[in-house]
Amino acid sequence: MKTLVITDVQRDFFHPEGSLYVAGGELLPAKILSVASGYDKVVITLDWHPGDHCSFAENGGPWPVHCVQYTQGAGLPDEFAPIIARGKEEVQFFHKGWDREREEYGAFDGLRYRPEYADIFEWFKASDEIHICGIAGDYCVKETARKILDHVPADKLKVLTDLICSIDDGTTLREFVEEYKLQTR
Repeated sequence: MKTLVITDVQRDFFHPEGSLYVAGGELLPAKILSVASGYDKVVITLDWHPGDHCSFAENGGPWPVHCVQYTQGAGLPDEFAPIIARGKEEVQFFHKGWDREREEYGAFDGLRYRPEYADIFEWFKASDEIHICGIAGDYCVKETARKILDHVPADKLKVLTDLICSIDDGTTLREFVEEYKLQTR
């Protein structure tokens, strides 16, 4: 079984008018859609902040307001409609960053203790390969990959570098990949 983890491809990150736009992000939705049908399972992570989240600059954090729950900025690209239409048996969502007092770049922290996400953990265990892509490589993708490695051996995880946009020039993600000796594409 192959699982694809799509990390935080949300309007505030991929759209040029998004509040925390990452350069090149607008190209990712179509590129990810073009490969998604080749996976048995898809996990979509979502930054899912309350309006008063600690990461926002107005609350002392480093970032502009972004991906506020139930707003357009937290939305997925229209291109993902065929992926989502595959249904709950093949597609799961993981919300992160919903605790206003806690920064959470990576998804799947404490996954074993969140019963609503039990299917994801089972998918990871059953997967022969887990591939990760999304935005931003130097923060959320890297930290989500790190959390996946808490659940599976490194030889199961592949980083789809051609389907990732980073805030930096990609150096942070490359260093992470080298440190953990992860496969890339």
